[in-house]
Amino acid sequence: MDASHGTVQTLNHFEEDELKGITNNYSICIGEGGFGKVYKGVLPDDYDLVAVKKYIRTDLKDEFMEEVRIHSKLNHKNIVKLIGYCISESNLMLITEYISNGNLDDILHNNRNIPIPLDTRLGIAIGCAEALICMHSMHLSSGGDLIYHGDIKPANILLDENFTAKVSDFGLSKLLSGGITQFTNTVVGSMNYMDPEYLRTGCLTPKSDVYSFGIVLLELIARKRAKEGDVYLVGTFAEAKARDLRGLFDSEIANENNIGILQQMVKLANECLRRDRNERLKMTDVAERLRVLKRKVRTRQENRRPQSSLESFCSWYKKSPSFLERNASNHKILSELRNVTRFTKEEINDVTENYSCLLEERGPAKFFKGTLEDNTVVVVWKFLYADSEKAIINGGIILSQIVHKNIIRLLGCCLEAESLILIYEYANKGSLMDILGSQEDFPLDKRIGIAIKTAEALQYLHSSTTGIIGHGNVAASTILLDNNFSPKLTDFSGACKLITETEITARDSVITRNFLENILNNYPNHFTSVLKNMENDLYRFGSVLFALISRDNNISLDDIVLRFTEAYQTDNSGEAFFDKVITAKEETNVLQEIGRLALKCTVSNVDDMDKRPTMKEVAEQLHMIRRSWKERRTEATTQVTEIEATAVMSVEPKLPKLMRRLYGYRRIQL
Repeated sequence: MDASHGTVQTLNHFEEDELKGITNNYSICIGEGGFGKVYKGVLPDDYDLVAVKKYIRTDLKDEFMEEVRIHSKLNHKNIVKLIGYCISESNLMLITEYISNGNLDDILHNNRNIPIPLDTRLGIAIGCAEALICMHSMHLSSGGDLIYHGDIKPANILLDENFTAKVSDFGLSKLLSGGITQFTNTVVGSMNYMDPEYLRTGCLTPKSDVYSFGIVLLELIARKRAKEGDVYLVGTFAEAKARDLRGLFDSEIANENNIGILQQMVKLANECLRRDRNERLKMTDVAERLRVLKRKVRTRQENRRPQSSLESFCSWYKKSPSFLERNASNHKILSELRNVTRFTKEEINDVTENYSCLLEERGPAKFFKGTLEDNTVVVVWKFLYADSEKAIINGGIILSQIVHKNIIRLLGCCLEAESLILIYEYANKGSLMDILGSQEDFPLDKRIGIAIKTAEALQYLHSSTTGIIGHGNVAASTILLDNNFSPKLTDFSGACKLITETEITARDSVITRNFLENILNNYPNHFTSVLKNMENDLYRFGSVLFALISRDNNISLDDIVLRFTEAYQTDNSGEAFFDKVITAKEETNVLQEIGRLALKCTVSNVDDMDKRPTMKEVAEQLHMIRRSWKERRTEATTQVTEIEATAVMSVEPKLPKLMRRLYGYRRIQL
């Protein structure tokens, strides 16, 4: 399994007044250290939870911006995502994603009633190791600058709801220009985790992170701090070499089955803690040995289960000829998959515990729940037929080029087996269709948030710098939801179409009428389908809006559009079909506005097709509907009318009606 690197993240600059609102005037403190305090907040436009790190010192603007620069370059599932920053005369603040389970230090030492099985601890270690591998191999400039963390310790390793590690706090991170060792006269960091060679010489290298990681590994297996009073954990383990180590292990995991694994973890930690840094392991070697140990734990657990017929199938499956050996064209697919980890079929068996948890079977694929070695919960999408190359191209290559928080993230693939396999992040709440058909509380603010974020995801696809993408299968069933009701657009394996970067020349970096006419004339078969898909996205999104305001998931796409269209034509209202749970007058008004916007998305009359909005306009209109609703709820006097909303939208020159009729498309602005 190889590691993948990310791309530069897009950052927001926040004003101080914005952050006061986001944090409710800094009312919920979730962490504190020598740097300052961390507060919990909620972004106003999309209700995403965030952490706001507020620094005590404001005279270190250069150092602060260096941290921002380094952190913004890192996009990896085991690194906390940086969302934005605030820099002013009186404040320096970082805004990151909120990680629900806090930091490893608290979990290990302040919440000892929380059980942490050995395989979970190994997963935490693997996640941290993967983050460091990413950092140590990142080239952040044309000069070949490398990066190391400089302050690895449990307090800087955050854990999500699945105990997946997320490395944070890059305030001491350093660049190594061209990979050359740097020296400093000012040694800074956490003394209990610091590389003694760095402390003695001021010499900075990524091997300093390896040393610190070795101490973290000992803390994981002992559940004791690196230093308690005058006792150092490293020294305790070093002195115990000649006698039994069992008394040093956390009693929760120190059973007979685990002793061999724990002893190997101690050996691995000692190889990270060697005094001579040249003799220390590389993080790639550390991660691989941790993965081997976790596989041993999983194998032991699986051996206690009775063998299933599916496992017998997997035994045959491993002996079958490699798909890549039989189909050389897949080498091209592999080369075009970006930022994606490649798994072997044996690793997939481990991830899914031999395909033991089937989520659903749909079309030519089965969906299994699995867990990566770093505790990340995933969906394993196993195609049942070897001729699913089109699905891999659409669902794999296209999606691997996309980085958007509301589009499902492709994490890995396997092309070795008889069937093709893709691995995606797991969305805990299932699909929007599942929520619509459940009895779960589903307030209007969450529905509007889902609509806005899905519209923004489609806007991104229609104007993506990686290529113009038409999804083609937008529906309540292809919009997944996480625990915070944040949508993740999925299912790129079917109708999805793409105009690639190479097909859009530098001169045509903005899609113009001439550009469209040119590609439609010269490549009608391919590009017509892309543009039709984009128009289809708009129509299908309109039906999703109807489903959100009616909470109806048992009616077909065309039927729900027809029902609302007839209602608005007859009574100028869709109230008869609104979800009866939402009864407040101001909420009914919002539902009416959303319904009318959905009608514009689903206009089918050829002569009126040019009146359809673009996804960019739809997203903007939804933002304005929500803003107006909030103002009405707080009894504000400012009202946003449809005329005002239209006035602030970007003006886009329309294509002739004939082109809209022929190709169902209106210009989308990049």
